[in-house]
Amino acid sequence: MIQEIERYLAGEMSSLEAAAFESKRRSHPEIDQEVVAHQLLVKNLEAFGQRKELTGKLNALHAKTDLTGLRAEFAPKPAKIRFLNRKTLVAVAAAACVALVTSLGTIAVMQKAAKKTNEAQYEDVRRKVDNIQRSQNDLIRDIKDKRSAPINPGTYGGTCFAINRYGYMLTNRHVIANADSIYIQNNRGEAFKAISVFEDVSSDLAVIRIVDSSFRTAPLPYSLKPKAARLGEEVFTMGFPRDEVVYGRGYISAQTGFNGDTISYQVSIPVSPGNSGAPLLDGKGQIIGIITGKQRSSDGIAFAIKSANKRLLEEMPKESINQKAKKEIKSNVCALDGLSREDQLKKLEDYVYMVKVYN
Repeated sequence: MIQEIERYLAGEMSSLEAAAFESKRRSHPEIDQEVVAHQLLVKNLEAFGQRKELTGKLNALHAKTDLTGLRAEFAPKPAKIRFLNRKTLVAVAAAACVALVTSLGTIAVMQKAAKKTNEAQYEDVRRKVDNIQRSQNDLIRDIKDKRSAPINPGTYGGTCFAINRYGYMLTNRHVIANADSIYIQNNRGEAFKAISVFEDVSSDLAVIRIVDSSFRTAPLPYSLKPKAARLGEEVFTMGFPRDEVVYGRGYISAQTGFNGDTISYQVSIPVSPGNSGAPLLDGKGQIIGIITGKQRSSDGIAFAIKSANKRLLEEMPKESINQKAKKEIKSNVCALDGLSREDQLKKLEDYVYMVKVYN
């Protein structure tokens, strides 16, 4: 199995072999865990090797430096000799500066390469939408009609879901970052203008609120799961990678997220641009996480912030979301428990929305 994993990670498998191995990962969580662990081991070994190489270079520079000669240079001497030694000191200082710049340059290159590697492996899954120019009449019609989003499809798209009956929605912060205006749209095509009321960069979460104060939904059929999900536990999600809601099914493949992030899960589930902010639910219909991104190097590997994370709602300021909202989503009785998956999805459609962002 180790040999298979190494061949897979090194790209030495044929396309048929790689497809078969990825199918085996999806159907056997323990194999998927072993692949993730091996990736982390290889990454740590590479980092250790780079540190050893840099240490060797620094030691070599140190060995070439004549410490006894330098000490002698600083001893009090006649003026003429002191003048000559200044030249020597300048030369030594120049050499030391070159060595220092070289070392710092090596470290900078290594850090930049590591950053590029991380960026290449992880990407958020908000959807980028091509802008369409609108006429003045279209803009006026948008302002008058509160039930429809602007003709322009927006700059970015994502997903959000209700956390209470009064128009408060939870999504990813990167979905709405720097937005001039936000609209959300349900699966029936009804659109509502929304505003951001809370954003947290560290957890990549945001709360948005529908501007229309008369907006109401039926009581939420789900709640936040207070405990962590188990390894291998089956999960599903609903999001908007297209202009209609899309269902995805998978399982928890690791208890930590990208690069060992402890506030996230790694999930073996298909996600596409537009799934950012989508709820991740267990078989009973309890929300166990929020989809945030995926791994580029492997199909079907996504990441989700844990709903058991205490920061999810506790750190939101009182003025940004009313206390009823916190209590409702956390202590609500899960009405989806015991229903068939089809019936669960039918109920969820009224509480999961497409997010359209205009920059």
